Amino acid sequence: MMYGGGGGGWSWGMNRPYRSREEQAKVELTAAGVRRVLGYLVPYWPHEVVILICVLAMTGLGLIPPLLMRGAIDTAIPDKDFGLLNWLVIGMVALPFLSGLIGVLQSYLNALVGQRIVYDLRKQLFRHMQRMSLRFFTKTRSGEIISRINNDVAGVQSVIAGTVISIITNIFTVVGTIAVLFVMNWQLALVALIVTPAFVLPTRRVGRYRREVSRETQEKQADLSAFLHEMMNISGYLLMRTFSGEQRADTRFRGIGRDLLRLNIKQAMVGRWFFMFLGLFASIGPAAIYWYGGRQVMQDSLSIGTIIAFVMYLRNLYGPSSQLANIYVDVQGAMALFDRIFGYLDMEPEIFDTPDAREVASVEGRISFDDVWFRYNDEAAWALAGITFTAEPGEMIALVGPSGAGKTTLTYLIPRLYDPVNGQVRLDDYDLRDLQYLSLMRHVGVVTQEPFLFHTSLRENLLYANPDATEADVIEAAKAAQIHDFIEGLPEKYGTVVGERGFRLSGGEKQRVAIARVFLKNPRIIILDEATSSLDSQSEELIQQALNTLRQGRTSFVIAHRLSTVRAADRILVLDEGRAVESGTHEELLAKGGLYAKLHSIQFRTEPEPATDTEVSDGGPRMPPSARGRRPAGRAMPGFERSGPFGGEPD
Repeated sequence: MMYGGGGGGWSWGMNRPYRSREEQAKVELTAAGVRRVLGYLVPYWPHEVVILICVLAMTGLGLIPPLLMRGAIDTAIPDKDFGLLNWLVIGMVALPFLSGLIGVLQSYLNALVGQRIVYDLRKQLFRHMQRMSLRFFTKTRSGEIISRINNDVAGVQSVIAGTVISIITNIFTVVGTIAVLFVMNWQLALVALIVTPAFVLPTRRVGRYRREVSRETQEKQADLSAFLHEMMNISGYLLMRTFSGEQRADTRFRGIGRDLLRLNIKQAMVGRWFFMFLGLFASIGPAAIYWYGGRQVMQDSLSIGTIIAFVMYLRNLYGPSSQLANIYVDVQGAMALFDRIFGYLDMEPEIFDTPDAREVASVEGRISFDDVWFRYNDEAAWALAGITFTAEPGEMIALVGPSGAGKTTLTYLIPRLYDPVNGQVRLDDYDLRDLQYLSLMRHVGVVTQEPFLFHTSLRENLLYANPDATEADVIEAAKAAQIHDFIEGLPEKYGTVVGERGFRLSGGEKQRVAIARVFLKNPRIIILDEATSSLDSQSEELIQQALNTLRQGRTSFVIAHRLSTVRAADRILVLDEGRAVESGTHEELLAKGGLYAKLHSIQFRTEPEPATDTEVSDGGPRMPPSARGRRPAGRAMPGFERSGPFGGEPD
């Protein structure tokens, strides 16, 4: 989901789980569930027709070799017919070769269809995840989402394509074999079929147990993916190292690994005893044929060739029967994967376009809140209560108040990351819910306290806001954001790769890249959420210059705890416990002596006056104002020292 091309996402939180595992829709092995799975085969029906022809051809060819063997034993050899024997032997070699060629074609088509279905399913799941609301992502681990899209979808490939064909193949083989056996000798056919029910009856209980084990395994695999995603990124690594958490991380990893080891072994062993007994039953059939058929041969009522042919056909009977039983067990296990995939696909997005939603090509930029009430769930307190105000086009609205007052929540409603429970948020004269979501987002840009950058070049990170922008547009945006000169000083300039989450840049540099990204998008409305907090003086000065340029002619909403940064706002909206308790300019609010004046007094009373030479803060010396933000002479920007691939490794 795009949040306006700014610095990435806000600091999310406070939301209830979107849906628990127990609440997610489950797809049982029902006719409706099977039809839903088979629906992914429909677009590839021409391939399936060819595969079916291959199956029929291979089944027919597979029924011929025992007959050739019987002809050789009962006719060609006793009659000393060398010509017939030659043709029968040629047939014994040619038929498997021809069947193998057809099998190669079938395998290719199976792989083609299976991989295309995996691609379709993965694409559908990814698109659906993009439509999910912010609430879903705040409470769902990213590693679990990745596991669903990657591992679970890959796990169903063999079932959704290969297993269907295997079922058809085995059914044709079993039916064809039984027909041939009864034509050859109905008494021996009945003997051969005596043990067949033993291949089918126990499969239901085995399949049900295997399904539960498979579900547990996939959930534990998702836990492992989520853990690795947390610990193997830069932020998780730094937290682990700085808090000496290696041992705890290792203990947790080994714990998950042991659980996964146990479940994988259990999954591999499910039904193994069952299939061992299937092998025992498969040996009883030939023994019964030799015993009963041998007695008939001794009585000159049956030929030896017929007995041998019967035993050869038993492989075509018991083998496919065993595979059909195994397929049922495998399908039951695979349905646990479909449960997880369809559980995500069946989630309804909270934010969606109505059928008559309109597209807006251009806007003035007026944002109105009309008696807006919002809370994150039915049990939570109101995060916003009766908010009413209007931001005129080009106006700067500052949002201030204590932590938890609802400032960031208010900005969530402008790009429709959430919809209000009651009331309306309007852009110009339109309720946001009446506008196409993508159309709305073209006019909103965001710069946050912690901007997100992709692990790619600076150019690609900037072009994310506007893929059609020219190189001149990129440079112009970078200049406006006070970052162009820094980029030009890098070895690869705009082609420099910034590293995971932009870690090779300093906080101020990342912030200016995020501002440049918004410049390149050129939205009418901008949201600045603590965009200058936690920065050194020089970086803050550069960013303030860039933000002042960015705000010109645009409706802007600025969240800042440092009240010195909002004095120039056209209007300051003071929030407390979700309500707008004050509104006015800096001077007006100070004169009122209300909450804003109290916050201002507390903040500036605790801030020491700047000294002429050195400053002391938090018990330690600070650099003189003239030296703040400077780097030692001869030292490059963090992460770009003049040695190594980019000039060096980050500090």
